[in-house]
Amino acid sequence: MRHGTTRVTVSAALLILLGGGMAAGRAQSGSPPTPAASTAVPVLPDDRLGIRTVPLLLLTRSDVRADLALDERQTAEAFRAVADLHARAAALKGRPDHEVIAARKVVDEAQRAWIDTHLTTDQRDRLIQVDLQWEGPSALTSRPVVADTLVLTLEQRAMIRKAVAEHLAARARGTASPADEKALTLTVLNVLSPGQRERWRAMMGRPFTPRLATRADAAKK
Repeated sequence: MRHGTTRVTVSAALLILLGGGMAAGRAQSGSPPTPAASTAVPVLPDDRLGIRTVPLLLLTRSDVRADLALDERQTAEAFRAVADLHARAAALKGRPDHEVIAARKVVDEAQRAWIDTHLTTDQRDRLIQVDLQWEGPSALTSRPVVADTLVLTLEQRAMIRKAVAEHLAARARGTASPADEKALTLTVLNVLSPGQRERWRAMMGRPFTPRLATRADAAKK
């Protein structure tokens, strides 16, 4: 389970890093970038909550680092690793497909190696949990290992896929609200049996509450 959930595809990282999904040097509310980080290093923004991302990028957020109890050395090293990931992704622009595919594998391996060598066992386990909570219910459709662990039936998988697809379409249109996020969670939980709900909650561990910017914070920017 540990490596299954951290071994995500790098295409998500490339989409975020190259597609403008992350703002350089912008942190979430009440948490400025660490002094060790360059302003060129992107910080995972609040609006990516609910979207699957590369676990290493979660460490650019101070709320995630606080939850994992990263020290100053780990924080500085995490930002350096993300800066390297960002540079590698940027270098792939305009490259032939076969080079991009090969480079994605290298970046993916580098990310997993960093997590395995720079985080403690407890921190790695907690990052897996936070990663699942960050993506939320859509993890049941995007990660086969999660669906298999919960032993979802074909009918359950179809119902969850439909609910998640509709929600993601609403997000793409810009019509999804925080209430819709909660509604999706309730919909998916209702599809699961009591035993599956218990296993799902056990996989996510204790609740992680991200520190999100308020409207007042947004107005100050």
